[in-house]
This record gives sequence, C-alpha cells and structure tokens, in this order.
Amino acid sequence: MENFEHYLPTKFYFGKDSEKNIGAYVKAAGGTKVMIVSYGGVYPSEIALLETVRKSLKEQGIGYLEVGGVEPNPKLQLCLDAAETVKKENIDLILAVGGGSVIDTAKCIAVSAVYEGDVWEDLYVNWGENPQPLPVGVILTIAATGSESSAGSVITDEKTKLKRFIYDDKNRPTFAVMNPELTYSVPPYPTACGIADIIVHAHERYFTERHDNYLTDMLNESVIKTVIRYGPIVMKDPENYEARAHLMWAGRLAHNNEFGVGRVLDNAVHSIQGEIGGLYDSAHGAGVGLLTIGWMKYVYKKDIPRFVRYFTNVWGVENDTFDPERTILAGIQKVENFMNEIGIPKYLEDLGYQEKDLDLIVERIPRDIGDLCGNFSKLNDEDIKAVIRLCSKVGA
Repeated sequence: MENFEHYLPTKFYFGKDSEKNIGAYVKAAGGTKVMIVSYGGVYPSEIALLETVRKSLKEQGIGYLEVGGVEPNPKLQLCLDAAETVKKENIDLILAVGGGSVIDTAKCIAVSAVYEGDVWEDLYVNWGENPQPLPVGVILTIAATGSESSAGSVITDEKTKLKRFIYDDKNRPTFAVMNPELTYSVPPYPTACGIADIIVHAHERYFTERHDNYLTDMLNESVIKTVIRYGPIVMKDPENYEARAHLMWAGRLAHNNEFGVGRVLDNAVHSIQGEIGGLYDSAHGAGVGLLTIGWMKYVYKKDIPRFVRYFTNVWGVENDTFDPERTILAGIQKVENFMNEIGIPKYLEDLGYQEKDLDLIVERIPRDIGDLCGNFSKLNDEDIKAVIRLCSKVGA
C-alpha cells in the first residue's frame, strides 16, 4: 500500500426534508451572506427547492444573492463574473443547489473570489498553488459526480472549448445536504449518466498496478455492485427512495477518494472524455461510460488476473479457468449491455464526436507521466486513438 494523506472535512446532512434546515446549516458554517448558485429554475422541482432555500435563509436572518444559468460542462466566464459579485457584495459562503456542474461552478467561484491572478491559467491549466477558497455548501439534486465532497472542480473555457480541473483538499465543501427525494425528478438520461459516472469513478480506482490493496479493492467492488443493483431499479421506478438513497451515497463514496487511498489511480478515461465533452459539450457520464468499454477492450491483457477478478466478483461472470480471456470478453459485453440498457449511447458519434477531430482531441488531452496518459496502462497517442476508435462507428 502506498503512503497517503486523506482529508475529508465535509459534514453530511442525509435524509428526507434535510434541505428545509439549510439556513441553520449555513449559520453553523459561519455564513452570514451567501451566493446561491443553481441551474436557475430549469425544472419545476428546482423552482420549489429554491423557494424552500430562500425561506430557510430568511428565517435565520441570512442574506443572499442568486446566480443561475449553470450548464452541463460548466463555463468559466459565469464563474469569473459571479466571483466579482462575491467580492463587491461581501459574500462569505457559496451555496450550490444542484448537481456536479453547479457544485464545480460554486467551487470555481469560491476560488476566483480570493485569487488575485489568472485563475484559469494559473490554477486550472498549470496547477499552481491553490489558495484557501471561500466555504462552499451543497444541496445535492443528482447522484453522479461526487463533487459534493470531492476535492475537484472541472470547468470548460468556452472560448477554447478546453476542459480542465483543479484538485486540492481545500476545495472540498464544508457541508452537503443529501436528500434522495430531491433526485426523484431527474430525467432518465441524466440519471443514467450519473449511474455510469459513479461506476467509472470506482472503476478507475480499482484498476491499479498495486495488488496489495485488499480493503479498498473490496470497497470499490461493493460500490459498483451497489450501483449495478439499484441503477436499473431507479430507471424503472424513479421515486424508489431506497434505490435513490443507495445511489446518492455510492456517488459520494466513489469520488471523495476514500477508496483510492494507498493506490495509484488510473484516470485515462476521464482525461480522454474531458476533451471530448469540452469540444462537443456532451454529457460527461455518457462519455465515461462509453470510453470505459473501449478502454477495457484495449488494455485488459495488461493484467488478466485483475480483470478476471473484477468480472467474476462484481459482474457475476462465470470464470472459465481454461480460457480467462473468454471470461473477460464476456464481462466487457455484460458492462456494455448494462450501459445500453440504462440509456447510455452506443457510439461516441451519438455525443457529437467526429473522426476528423481525432488528432485535435488527442493533442489536448492532459498527460500523467511525460507524453503518456493514465497509470494502469500508460497510453501514448496511438493508444488513445485506438481506445477512442473502439467506441466509435469507425472501429465498431
């Protein structure tokens, strides 16, 4: 097991009606005037939720301003403009009411409001020293990215369509309100994208070159098995509280890195998808769900025993002891069937991908070591192209 540091300061308020006490939670976190960040009342359920938030804040004597209009693949300029308002209005806490895009936006606002330099170039592109941001609170409305307690914030520069992130423990939210009922009204496609994203977060932690991580191996397996069990239930019965609750908690566990400690993570799929999602403004969860299938097809020979364990323990594939590759290929097919059944598209072209952009995509992908992408199987440019093509109509 590798040496590690792990810091998780987020306080969680989980369960029915927990959002109704948001004013008290903000006050306990030291907030006196907050900026509410949201999609902006896009859904009827969000309109009602925002009204609940305003009422609770007023009851506690907490002032607030609001910023709406957050989009999937959240944009840089909105963050920078909101940060200027934060400075002028002496806002002391950023409150995200929404999913991963809203939370990542809130984190970017919180950092931008205290940083005097170029946030994009210094922190997101070049990973400079992250300042201590303003505190961030969360009311979560979709189980997906795990941003409610993660150290990351992913933002797209709409001018260049470049998608980059910061990752620092200072960015972890101060508190997160998690009421599974708030996810009932999430439409089927975003729900499916969230399911895929949770699986891939655990998946990228599971596939490591280090084989002395028994505990976190088991934990990652458990999270993925939980999503396999409850994901289809949610797709058929959106108001099943227990299923929504399990998915919501699984999303938090999969990406706050409790299950990544002591091991070197592989982030090739997220790195590749980031550039595809940024270029075509496509759904993140759909992209990582698709690319994971292509990645497995391309790299499984790197560690056949680990893939056999994964598919037998997690996906219930019968182990063919005389032909382990047959076991693995059957497992990959099972994953692909699962993704298709919940509504993840079959090809990258369904997300806007065009073969003519392949070189540009590969050129823009961040690298982990030198010119290589990923850690479990270190991919060069031609490897990355092969993974992408395995997920496209060109390579089908």
